[in-house]
Amino acid sequence: MTVPQATLSNGSKTVVFQGMAHIGSEGFYKSVVYDLESALNDGYVLYYEGVMGSKDGDEWFNQHLAGGGDLNTNYQMLSEVCGLNFQLDYFGLLTADRTLHPERHISADVTTADMMHEYDRLMQSDPVFAASQTPATTQATTEPTTSGGGGATTMIGWLQQGSPQLRALAGTVCRGFISLELGKKAAPEEMDKVIVDFRNRKLADRILSDTNQKIYITYGAGHLPGLLALLEASDASWTMKSLKWLRPVVAPEDLDGKL
Repeated sequence: MTVPQATLSNGSKTVVFQGMAHIGSEGFYKSVVYDLESALNDGYVLYYEGVMGSKDGDEWFNQHLAGGGDLNTNYQMLSEVCGLNFQLDYFGLLTADRTLHPERHISADVTTADMMHEYDRLMQSDPVFAASQTPATTQATTEPTTSGGGGATTMIGWLQQGSPQLRALAGTVCRGFISLELGKKAAPEEMDKVIVDFRNRKLADRILSDTNQKIYITYGAGHLPGLLALLEASDASWTMKSLKWLRPVVAPEDLDGKL
């Protein structure tokens, strides 16, 4: 699995898009934080991904998108089982600058209420979307749910209590599985209209209206194609100036073995 680091520009405004993964290797996150610190020194403002909670939308978000649990908690537990790291643990290294210069650190995502309202709009205006959601909605309201993500959370808890040998084996398998899964190109789903397309539109609008001319974005890697297409649609001079790839999950540097 690889994630992109792309530089986009229309000649006057420059956007660096750093594709992210929720869990990965320590070296990857340290390199990202180093790049963010360098970007701050070069006059960039930082945009962060992260759907923000709201009183009106949190319950809907947990039911429809978080499996009844807290996503960050689940990612944290999964990172521990896999012997990997959770991305938010490393953004804390920027806390000092965020405290001194809050205007340079921008939460650039939508709220849970925003997503709920977009979902409701599509349910009324998009028959294909509505048809794709109705069975899931009926099932969710008639079948009991397990708090905290169901089977995945149960499995993680079991592995956390296992022997060191079991945890080591689980970590190896987990890292390989995550690399394969995150590297796949997922088939588009109707819910992507809310999870990806809607958030891309809001992100593009924010970039275009921002008076800052240098923006550095840390966002899910899958958002880049749609974001670039929206920028190009607004102004044909937007183009990708450079692109390189990083690997968020790598093999551990220290390996154990016996002859």
